[in-house]
Amino acid sequence: MASFGRFCLFAWLLWGNLGVQGDDSAIVGVCKKIGIYYDMCYDCLKSNPQEPDFGAKSIICTTDAYVIIRKSAFDFSLNSTGRFREVAKLCVDQFDITLGYCKAALKAWKMKRKPATLAFLHSGLDYYFKCVDHLFEPIPIEYDIQLDTAKAFNEVSIKVAFLAGS
Repeated sequence: MASFGRFCLFAWLLWGNLGVQGDDSAIVGVCKKIGIYYDMCYDCLKSNPQEPDFGAKSIICTTDAYVIIRKSAFDFSLNSTGRFREVAKLCVDQFDITLGYCKAALKAWKMKRKPATLAFLHSGLDYYFKCVDHLFEPIPIEYDIQLDTAKAFNEVSIKVAFLAGS
């Protein structure tokens, strides 16, 4: 089941690069400032051509990544035993809260409230760590990749939102 989440993320990233045309110099300019997550930033900002706002796009990318990792955590909570099952249940709860913060960040962004947007994105990342801090035993590689991806997109969205309007 965890590979389904990886498939969804791959399909989503691929979809984001199909049929997108035009000058991408603004995207390149923003993503060069992001640093180590340049590729993720570029793929994210190139996706969803109907949404011209980079800050909104980055928050949508973060939300999508958390939806995928939340589904994986839920699947693990059903199909695992022992401590990992309990941690997976805890992570589902944390990712529910994180998704709420992502939705609040998007709403704040659309209302042009940059400080509130950044606060919500940072709070979401805090709840991400409340899950990760409990993972002491080996976890499936797909889940590890999804965790890293969600964190990276969260960090990208914080940086993009911070840079926007600066």
